[in-house]
Amino acid sequence: MKKIVVVALSLAVSGSAFAQASKPGTYYVKEAALEERLAPSASGSVTNRIYRRQKVEVFEIKDGWARVSKYYDGAVEGKASQVARWVLASGLSSTQPAELPQPSIQSDPRIAKDAIPKVGQHGLTEQDVQILHKGALRFLNSGKCSRVEYGDKSTSKANTYYVNCGGPNLFFTPGDV
Repeated sequence: MKKIVVVALSLAVSGSAFAQASKPGTYYVKEAALEERLAPSASGSVTNRIYRRQKVEVFEIKDGWARVSKYYDGAVEGKASQVARWVLASGLSSTQPAELPQPSIQSDPRIAKDAIPKVGQHGLTEQDVQILHKGALRFLNSGKCSRVEYGDKSTSKANTYYVNCGGPNLFFTPGDV
């Protein structure tokens, strides 16, 4: 009898934990970044990334993968059939993760409030945030810029960052700062 109670209790506990991760609903990204794939598989084509603390709607769970989009015409992704975006379900949480610690950076009135993303936003690390701030100061102090409106790490150019001062983006690498 004792063995049956232990097994039943184990199933009840694991069942409730499994149920939380196996049903549609609203979740938050708990990893630095999750790759969105066009199939519930590590071999599915990567089409996008979502980042820590980002809110997502989960439509279904399949083999440890969470579908975070409705099905849509795969032609926009170069596919002949309907596709959807999938992420690892283990990278999601039902509660929003806390913000990550931020580096202490001296504010500058020439840099717009929230112009430089925080650690964790867009997958940025503490080092990325520090490089962005140094790059912004470099352009401000050189006279190439009078006010930084925003900045970020480039997604199209490896190891490259940019700031915007109201005109074209100004690109730089860590070696430039």
